[in-house]
Amino acid sequence: MEEQNNVAHEQESFKGKGALDAFLNLLLLVTLGWTAFSFGGVIFQIINRYFGNYALGYDNSYYSSTMKFNIASLLIVTPVFLALTGILHKQYKERKLNSASGIHRWLTYLMLFIAFCNIVGSLIALVFKFLDGIFFSSFILKALTILVIALGIFGYNWYDLKRKDYEAKSQVSLISSILVIVLSAGAIIGGFVISGSPQKARKLNFDRQRINDLSSLRGQISEYERVNKKLPQDLSDSQFSRFNDPETKNQYEYSFIGEKQYQLCANFSLPAEALTKDTYNGDYYGGYETWYYHKEGRQCYKLVLDENNNYGKPIPAPVQLQ
Repeated sequence: MEEQNNVAHEQESFKGKGALDAFLNLLLLVTLGWTAFSFGGVIFQIINRYFGNYALGYDNSYYSSTMKFNIASLLIVTPVFLALTGILHKQYKERKLNSASGIHRWLTYLMLFIAFCNIVGSLIALVFKFLDGIFFSSFILKALTILVIALGIFGYNWYDLKRKDYEAKSQVSLISSILVIVLSAGAIIGGFVISGSPQKARKLNFDRQRINDLSSLRGQISEYERVNKKLPQDLSDSQFSRFNDPETKNQYEYSFIGEKQYQLCANFSLPAEALTKDTYNGDYYGGYETWYYHKEGRQCYKLVLDENNNYGKPIPAPVQLQ
């Protein structure tokens, strides 16, 4: 009788806390899924970079922007997931929430179902890419990544569903938390090594803007010549005022050479290879403009207007004789 009264009293203490139980469990499962997909995303980009077609330089499977988004997700979401795990387990330990509640079980099963569907879908997409020509080593590594993540999610959540006592410390929970921290930290460090520092990213963005500015400026100079029947002596005209170096805010260097010839100069932060390979982000820089293939530092380009389309074309550099 006394035991029944204790159970009734305990059940009474859980009333009105269903919303909090649902909120914490749902938030925990969302952050778990986000952490898992972000970790997998970083590993996939590393595999694409070193084991995929991109390693040969002809495939756009590696994206720096995707890598950085997944790194940012791991940095923010993983600590939130670990903190929520600690909060929820403390609530169960202090019997402020009911670990055997239907809310906890239903949301866990729902997360397992969603994770299962995503894992199966990812494996199907991966096999499709393998049949479509993806490298065998890349396929195996990605398949192993998916399986490791799947086993981790299913194994821990299945254990958590069967767990009844939250008062004693769980070695499984402790080891799982340590693995999450170690694996996430390893993925973040590896991602930073590949994608580069924020300082390098700023330099790359400056150089991309310089490339776009030179192309646009070339077009504006061509339009000026079409309207005025002559090249500008300088860039003091209002239509050129918006073309300034994104870092120094100084106007790009312009020199009038002759009736149909002029020169443009810009100071680049990095060589062009950094834009096209090491941190590929989905953009493709191609064309006859020589600034697409610039070196680091001050680079000058002589251009001549084409008589047919009145469009500035670079003057070929002289051939160096041995």
